[in-house]
Amino acid sequence: AHSFVAIGRLKLGVTIAQAAAEMAGIQGQLATQYPEDRGVSALVTPMGEFGLDNVQRVMLTLLAAVALVLLIGCVNVANLMLARGAERRKEFAIRRAMGASSTRLARQLLAESLMLSALGGAAGLAFAFWASRLLTGVLPVGFATLPMRPLDAVSLDARVLGFTFLVACMTGVVSGLVPAFTAARGDVRQPLMDGGREAAAGGRGIVRHALVASEVGLALVVLVAAGLLIKSMNRLIAVDPGFDPKNILTAEVSVPQVNMYYGPPEHPRFCEEIQDRVASMPGVLSASAAAHLPMRGNAGRGFLRIEGRPAPGPDEEMGGDYTVACPGYFRTMGVPIRKGREFIRTDTLSSPGVMVINEAMARTYWPGEDPVGRRVAVGSDGEETWLTIVGVVGNVRQSGLAQDVRPQFFRPYTQAAWPFMRVVVKTAAAPATFTRSIKNAMILVEPDRPVSEIQTMEAIVRGSVGTRRFPMLILAALAGLALILAAIGIIGVVSYSVTQATHEIGIRTALGAQRRDILWLMITRSMSWVLLGVAVGGVLSIVVTGLIEGMLYDVTPADPVVLATVVGILSAVAL
Repeated sequence: AHSFVAIGRLKLGVTIAQAAAEMAGIQGQLATQYPEDRGVSALVTPMGEFGLDNVQRVMLTLLAAVALVLLIGCVNVANLMLARGAERRKEFAIRRAMGASSTRLARQLLAESLMLSALGGAAGLAFAFWASRLLTGVLPVGFATLPMRPLDAVSLDARVLGFTFLVACMTGVVSGLVPAFTAARGDVRQPLMDGGREAAAGGRGIVRHALVASEVGLALVVLVAAGLLIKSMNRLIAVDPGFDPKNILTAEVSVPQVNMYYGPPEHPRFCEEIQDRVASMPGVLSASAAAHLPMRGNAGRGFLRIEGRPAPGPDEEMGGDYTVACPGYFRTMGVPIRKGREFIRTDTLSSPGVMVINEAMARTYWPGEDPVGRRVAVGSDGEETWLTIVGVVGNVRQSGLAQDVRPQFFRPYTQAAWPFMRVVVKTAAAPATFTRSIKNAMILVEPDRPVSEIQTMEAIVRGSVGTRRFPMLILAALAGLALILAAIGIIGVVSYSVTQATHEIGIRTALGAQRRDILWLMITRSMSWVLLGVAVGGVLSIVVTGLIEGMLYDVTPADPVVLATVVGILSAVAL
């Protein structure tokens, strides 16, 4: 069995790389001593990182998206403060004429920006205190309890408060830097002259429009990432799991077993009693059990050799995922029988050994042939058991919707028992309403054994894509926020630009310009900067979204449909 994890503590001064090199040498010696271990490697991982590869990538992606949205917010505040500073140009000019230094004016604007950021940070903390209580309910299995640090132990402690304080200060400085620099370097005389307001607006107008372009570009990156994950999720949930999860309730029960695995059943009538007691209940269509359910990725691994063919060499592996099942399992789960039959009650220890294989195994080892009736030996040398293939069933996504189907074979529980079985019950109505009655029936089947993990098969399917749905939902929320912020920024800049151009619009109107001409002029001035931001953001998104390629299913980071859709939505909102 290669499913064990060894845990060791390194000596002082020994690095992970040194430990990995030593383990590689040990594994090489084992491969020489045991030929079946050839091609097997030993992976050395720090305990703090064990099992966190996917979680870490997802969390870093979400952190990057949050940073982009925060930056968009900073750009928005900077734009608003630029517009506010433009309204106060005459005030600043009078202050400087009376002796105020540029540094004094810059400090004033930075202080105002920091005050706004502090108020925003306090409001954010209050919201985070409420939202963090909901976090564990939203997180999928695998995220709710991380190794070394359960998420329910994470709270708004001194480190979080300190980090929030630093982010608020950084936001205030970033938001106020451009307005402070602009006010400190402004001309003293022009704002005091008649008409100075319109004349001085050009330079600052370019800065504001450039900020809007950057805001649009950043928003587009977040929107494209969310769009890719949404499309990926839609592709994933459209995958056929190979069975019908509707109205199926599952429950785990341990079965007494002297020989823990593969041995003869200690309770030979276990399958029969499930069918007699559970399947006969009102509202239950059928009932059965299996050692490993689909979508859980926890099937065993079995090796075999085919009668009439040479035995596989030391470097060859012939086998597949291995599962024990009761009669009626495939019918209950809605798995189609392609050839032959499924297990029946007469498949016992006193009858010839049988097995059922999936289509993937049939195509792998008997391409273009009918495998029904062929004999296969399972187990290791000296302990082989010869079995006859009696049926071929459809492929089931054993390890999840995103994983490829692998060869799989099944043995009847009555010939190769397993100590932990998952009971599956097909009901005529909502399966949750049968929970108590099914549990009571299972107590009659196994009086001294607890029944646990009662859940619907539909919930198991949803849980299997939870680690992909979670980042999609969070990124979609961040994308919506980015779109709103970008729209607010565009509205603010366009409104201010029109206000600044009132004198110009009056002159153009007096000279005969029509309303549509004025409208077209204002739109083209603003949209040119928006389209510039879209172009830059499109190129940037192709580069950035390559980092989430591992989180996508059947979608490329440079998906033209997603990019075109996001560009269209963002441009329409801007227009």
